[in-house]
Amino acid sequence: MTDRVSQMQKLTQYFLGYNATRFIALGVESGLFQALAAAPEGVTPVDLAASHGLDAEYTRHFLQTGYALELLDLAGGRYRLAEHMAPLLARPEHNSYLGSLAGFHHISGRDFECMPALLKEGGTYTFQQHDADFIAAVAQVTAGIAGFVASSILPGLPEFAGRDDFRALDLGCGMGGTLLALARAYPKAELLGVDIEPRSVEQANARFAEAGLAQRVTAQVAAAEGVDLEARFDLVTLIQVLHETVPAVRADILAGAARALKPGGVLLVVDEPYPDTVEGLRAAQSCAMTQFIERFWGNELLSMSQQKALIEAAGLRVDAQMVPPPGLVGVTIARRVG
Repeated sequence: MTDRVSQMQKLTQYFLGYNATRFIALGVESGLFQALAAAPEGVTPVDLAASHGLDAEYTRHFLQTGYALELLDLAGGRYRLAEHMAPLLARPEHNSYLGSLAGFHHISGRDFECMPALLKEGGTYTFQQHDADFIAAVAQVTAGIAGFVASSILPGLPEFAGRDDFRALDLGCGMGGTLLALARAYPKAELLGVDIEPRSVEQANARFAEAGLAQRVTAQVAAAEGVDLEARFDLVTLIQVLHETVPAVRADILAGAARALKPGGVLLVVDEPYPDTVEGLRAAQSCAMTQFIERFWGNELLSMSQQKALIEAAGLRVDAQMVPPPGLVGVTIARRVG
């Protein structure tokens, strides 16, 4: 039986998490975590403040708070990032980087301001209605997933082992993060992305041009359910997209993805692994909160079994499903047979 004190402690930890998120965002935005990563032997508050032009007193309290939150270690008066925190908080290029999530949660947290009216009146506040900084933040938080796909998932598939001349279609490409990661990992691949959000597509093509990739990587404004490209691609990806589609068009999107694949081609779906039952939410708190927030956008998260059923209904063979740690996304690998 749960006592009142333990329930109070639970609530205070939730309240602490709110401030800890903002604290982490401050460490990322100020460059303090990167400065600490550059000093693995540790640094004193005075030296860190002096080298970065910061107030010494505030810097000391930042370091002490980071130590209290177990983000930093302390030895001999010198602070350093705790074990494994450097790639998580200070290296945006790393597939495990989570630092951008703190800033994203702050930006997406603005949605709570419109929720009282939506709770009373219904309606949605769609992804497309959000500000440009929100859309940019989404691109940042999904960059690690894109890197994970390019560096960890595809190399493990026999269709892509030792080759880089394939053609890929990214449905719901956003600002092109997945396409950029694939283009850099596979220098001969020809890549196409489609997205319904014009600002994202514009930014994606600008990023491709800046990277010198525009000749073989491009994005177009189009609804995923309207794609009709018969047997042109070795790979079709839906990265954090399926749950953002309305139920009425999911079958059309996956049918179009199946048609776009060459025989033997691979469909790769990366999406939130929502539990199959309400009881399962206790062990999936992150998914529960994501679903609560995104339901106001009109989004509906799907369980791995629901994703599998939809993909199989499109005529594809599901060969593997997994939820790699820390359990924020699930991966489904399917193929077009014949």
